[in-house]
Amino acid sequence: MPKDDINRQDLKILQEKPSAEAQIMVKEDVYIIVTQAFCPNGHNLVGHGEHTFDGYPGICLWVQDEDRQGMVELSPFHGDHQKYGPSFADGHKVKVLCPVCKAEFEVIGKCTCDEGELRSIYLSPKRQTAHQMAVCDVWGCYHSRVIDNNEIFSEFVDSSWQD
Repeated sequence: MPKDDINRQDLKILQEKPSAEAQIMVKEDVYIIVTQAFCPNGHNLVGHGEHTFDGYPGICLWVQDEDRQGMVELSPFHGDHQKYGPSFADGHKVKVLCPVCKAEFEVIGKCTCDEGELRSIYLSPKRQTAHQMAVCDVWGCYHSRVIDNNEIFSEFVDSSWQD
């Protein structure tokens, strides 16, 4: 993954050092790498797929709408839009589920894209809200955030969705 793939203008890193609990890696003060992620039932979502992103396994989610479904592997690099799996229409709301148990991820708030809701993915096996990432359930919306110790650690607000 070239460094140019991450839109540094839209990725805001708000803390200097992550906690040990969340297992977030920070490389070169630019890359936020999620190395573990958990569903509401505790299944680890990292490494179920066959692809890697610059040597790191992806975050696997089961995504579905009324017409199609399948496992999507997201880049573990916060702000990198690369993914593998089925595609859906941009702007279309989808269900985001655990690929192991099909549990739906909890809503933690509205997304700034106005159509979507932010879904909580835990960053610790203890599944605490103090350590989580949030992804939008609208396909093509890349708004996301990483929360560590109850504070936003990094946030990606895609300026292309704004007027």
